[in-house]
Amino acid sequence: MNKSFSRFAAVTLFSLFAATAAQADVNTYRVHGTVQQVDAANGKVTLAQDAVTELGWPVRTMTYKVDGNNVLSGIAAGQSVDATFTADSPYQALIHFITPVSH
Repeated sequence: MNKSFSRFAAVTLFSLFAATAAQADVNTYRVHGTVQQVDAANGKVTLAQDAVTELGWPVRTMTYKVDGNNVLSGIAAGQSVDATFTADSPYQALIHFITPVSH
């Protein structure tokens, strides 16, 4: 019984370290823009945004997927927002947080 618990604890601890290491490789970015469209049914938002210099992205309009149903709560077209996102590529960005800001 004690060996089984030790093995379980070791596997759990290893999994925790592996998950933490994987998260450390994810880069997070911020962008400021104006909401052009909210597609809550499909979990997407379109922003006319400032450049993201860290990624070499110019000023542009881009549609992002959002991470979870509550991310778009209280967000509407025409709002000025700040968003935090991760990106695997220029076409695979995922917004985790979006916050309205005053002009």
